[in-house]
Amino acid sequence: RVTEFGATPLSSIAATVDVQITGDDFVALDRLAADVGRRLGERPGFTSVNPTWRLDRTEFHLVLDRDACARHGLSPVDVSWQVALSARGMPASVLRVFNQDGVRILFRIDPRTRENVSRLLALPIQTPSGAWVPLRGLAHIEKVFVPSTITREGLAYTVNIHGLRARAPVSFLDAQRRAALAGLALPAGFTLSEQGEMKQMNESFGRLGKALALSLLFLYLTFVVIFRSFLDPLVIMLSIPFAAIGAVWALLIADRHGCMPAFMGFILLAGVIVNNAILLIDFIRLYRRQGHSLEEAVRMAIRVRTRPILMTAVTTIVGMVPIAAERAIGLERLSPLAVVAIGGLVVGTFLTLVYVPTLYMMKEQMVARLRPRSS
Repeated sequence: RVTEFGATPLSSIAATVDVQITGDDFVALDRLAADVGRRLGERPGFTSVNPTWRLDRTEFHLVLDRDACARHGLSPVDVSWQVALSARGMPASVLRVFNQDGVRILFRIDPRTRENVSRLLALPIQTPSGAWVPLRGLAHIEKVFVPSTITREGLAYTVNIHGLRARAPVSFLDAQRRAALAGLALPAGFTLSEQGEMKQMNESFGRLGKALALSLLFLYLTFVVIFRSFLDPLVIMLSIPFAAIGAVWALLIADRHGCMPAFMGFILLAGVIVNNAILLIDFIRLYRRQGHSLEEAVRMAIRVRTRPILMTAVTTIVGMVPIAAERAIGLERLSPLAVVAIGGLVVGTFLTLVYVPTLYMMKEQMVARLRPRSS
């Protein structure tokens, strides 16, 4: 059974924690990656920590002695050209096959010589005078370790350290990452950044927060126009925190993490709860216009609207139960949304029926006290 915990995964995310180091020196990048990997591996919550590349591929570099080459009348290009022809081969002839393309025949040194460094250094190099000089008299070979993969970001070399998890929350791992890298000293010219799920979550939640703030503002302005009041919309919108109380309790009880589907559930929940508050306030205002007192109008509105509000809440809860229980493959991603909706409706519905009329009565009594009395 496959279960996804935490943030909704995106195709652009390589790992839960993705620490990227940027610099211009492969050796320093490898050393820093090893240090970061060790620091992260010592922290709880990580199942594995691996860099995207290591200096694990062996290469032999031919280092020419320019003075020795000059004494024999050779340039570095002449020596490297002869070595390349001997190693890769030079065209010697073409094998002609009837009705087919010709097959090139290459002349090159024995593979056993090419694969052995000491034998390769014995390769004779011809000088302009016609004499032959062994390669070891003109150059030496250095054994170096290079990365198997080269990655760049903004034309600079990068290495990424990926930290994977099993069930630990993304926020917990991000806190562990910050604690692990708190005392890390970077050389000049090197930078470190986070490219994992937390970065994507912060960007997504930032956009979601701006959208939510704008939606609440437009919702308030709409209520001001509809109710022709600046205070009644505030009473209606105060019902949203009531629903949030039950949603947070539900996430804790069901052992679900805060993620994008959960925050989408908060938006869905706010719409349902606000709708109930609108109907309550609207019926109270209707009975007030019919000549009823404030207390009587509140009681009549609660008596009339309780059954429809409960029916709406119950039907929504029943419809969300299969999603919260993950009764089908793939519903584990939407399970936090359903848990938020169920918990918020259970608590928010009853609190709305109690506190929204109470707040409305307190608002009306305060307005009546502040309203100047006619002489």
